[in-house]
Amino acid sequence: MSHGLLQILRYFLLALVWLFFLYAARMVLVEVRRGRNERSATDPPREPQRPRPSAPAERGGPLRLRILEPAERRGAAFDLGNETTLGRSPGCAVTLDGDTFASSVHARVFRRDGETWLEDLGSTNGTFLNGKRVAAPVPIRRGDRVKVGSTLLEVGR
Repeated sequence: MSHGLLQILRYFLLALVWLFFLYAARMVLVEVRRGRNERSATDPPREPQRPRPSAPAERGGPLRLRILEPAERRGAAFDLGNETTLGRSPGCAVTLDGDTFASSVHARVFRRDGETWLEDLGSTNGTFLNGKRVAAPVPIRRGDRVKVGSTLLEVGR
């Protein structure tokens, strides 16, 4: 092959490598934007803030999660703060270390506008509130039952 043809092929290969990297960078940006849009679409609707005399969760004291199942952990209770994560990870406020059906960071319970909400964080097996799968953040109240993996928890005071 002539030296000129090798030079052209070399530049062509270099251009293909750059096109591949640009395509990969574009795909990463598309996925980041998609995740951001999905998160904002699942946020609960915000109402205009009105002063409330007393938030429902504060009237009877702070809410707690109490484990009902499995039997070995029955009775363990966890106070709910402004944001509480549930999962197998040691960094979660409610650690479900023996539950193989729970994700590392499975769900979160958070307070917004005086209400307490439950949100699934993209877990594989889903989060259930009173037997119904949680697809978007939903408000929770005293007496509700939350199923995370194979662990059943009850919301109480």
